Amino acid sequence: MIAADLKPRLKDLWERPTLAASDLEAAKKAMLSWTCACADEEGAAYYALEHNRPSSNDAPLLISFEADAADMIVDGRDFLFTLFQLGDPPKARPLAERLFGPALLRYVDRAWQTADQQERIALCKLAVQDDEVIVAHAANQTVIGGRYGTRFCSAFLIRTPVARSAILDVGPVEIDFDLPAAEITLDMII
Repeated sequence: MIAADLKPRLKDLWERPTLAASDLEAAKKAMLSWTCACADEEGAAYYALEHNRPSSNDAPLLISFEADAADMIVDGRDFLFTLFQLGDPPKARPLAERLFGPALLRYVDRAWQTADQQERIALCKLAVQDDEVIVAHAANQTVIGGRYGTRFCSAFLIRTPVARSAILDVGPVEIDFDLPAAEITLDMII
C-alpha cells in the first residue's frame, strides 16, 4: 500500500476555504509505503485468519510491534470514507465520535456541509492523518462492521519498514477466534 504523507501540511490544507483533490497533489512527492495493522489483537486475528488469508501460504502470523501516532494513519477504506461520503449527519455524527474521537468531528462536519464528493474525500484524507483521530481510534473497543463484511475495532496503515527494535513478537495466531458481532455497521450511519 502506498499513500501520500499529508501530516506536514495538515494545518495549511485545513485552512483552505475549499479543498480539492488537486490540493493534495503536492503530497504525491512524499509518497510512503505502508502496511496494515490493528491496535487490538482480535482485529489483527480477524484480518490474518479471515479477511486477508490467501489460499496458499496460509499460515497466519501475528506480528506485535510498537508504533508512534506520527508513523500511522487511520485506514479509512472499510468504513470512514463511506461515513464521509454517505453518512447521514444526525445518525452518523455520534457514532463517528464514538469510533474516532471528538477530533474527527470538525472534519466530518465540514465534509457534510458540501455536496462535492471529491471535497468530502479530500477532507477524509486529512482526518485519517490527524494524530488526535489516530490516538482516539486506537483506543476504540467497539466492533465496526465495515465494507466487504470486515469486522474490526481499529484499522491503520503504518509506515514501513517497521524498525526491528519496535517489533515485540512474531508468531502464529494463538487466540481462539470467533467472528465478532458488529456493534456499529455502515447501514447505521447512512
